[in-house]
Amino acid sequence: MSYTSLGDVINDIHSHTGLIAHDEPAEIHAFRTGTLDNQAGSYGQYFGTWDIAAGMMRDYSMYTYYPLLQIVENPAIDLSQFAFILDSFDHPYSNYLRYSGFPKMGKLAFAMREWLPQAESRRQAVEAIRAFCIYTNKMAAWSFHYFPWRLGKEFTYSQPEAAVSSLADPALRVKINQGRKIRLTWQPLGITVDAYLAVNENPELCQDVINALPFTILQDHAVVTGESMYAWCPLVSTAPIHVRERICDAPKGRLRFSQSTGQKFIVQYGPTTEDLAQPVLGEVVPEHTDRLDAVGIEVWKSTFETKTPIWLRVELA
Repeated sequence: MSYTSLGDVINDIHSHTGLIAHDEPAEIHAFRTGTLDNQAGSYGQYFGTWDIAAGMMRDYSMYTYYPLLQIVENPAIDLSQFAFILDSFDHPYSNYLRYSGFPKMGKLAFAMREWLPQAESRRQAVEAIRAFCIYTNKMAAWSFHYFPWRLGKEFTYSQPEAAVSSLADPALRVKINQGRKIRLTWQPLGITVDAYLAVNENPELCQDVINALPFTILQDHAVVTGESMYAWCPLVSTAPIHVRERICDAPKGRLRFSQSTGQKFIVQYGPTTEDLAQPVLGEVVPEHTDRLDAVGIEVWKSTFETKTPIWLRVELA
């Protein structure tokens, strides 16, 4: 497709995002089946190509495009300055990823850099970066899901069953005050829980999520944190955060939202080890938290072994 304006680029980004909202991208399928057109990879193997591209996709979506969005939303940065920043940070990622199995994304990124300096307004420039942020997040979600995490069985601790000293301090847990009720349903598991959003603690963040509801997202399991599940959302929030909580301090049933790591909707269902603080989004009602155990086990199998998709629907209750 040829473009005649930034508006054309934005529309094409939306179109590509829609195609992969609930269906595996052809690029990811080519990776996991070893059918890349250019057969990138030394000595006939493609795992190295896949591994590096998956890592770069993660960083590109989370730690390049989200900061770019924050920059373009800053009125102190004029658009000519932003165009230079975009070109400087985008090209090394998108050009390598183009070669490594993502030619469509590489073409869209090139078009973005070409046409953004001709944006009709800052609002249109922000719209363009937001659209591409959602697109790369969705691509990162599929990339994460189909990555062969089962290889982790070859790299386990010598005594994985040994208890590690907990850093958790329950006294630091955030209390949710009169939240907005939502409903979470996992299919094909047929498990539903109710939860409350922290509309008084993080009102702007919760409103961003509410405005996007309902949505259905691909559920995956954390591979580092512990007993926690997350899914990339079809929205981009740059809302100010007033209340954070260390992951290890959070109770079973805590809902978090990670703006800076892909706009993830996170559900904690058990102990975690990570001592980073994340925005508090809400909590599952106490009488439903035990239902999360079965969900967590099945989602772990999906992410780590079977790759059978599990879908999370989030809606107002």
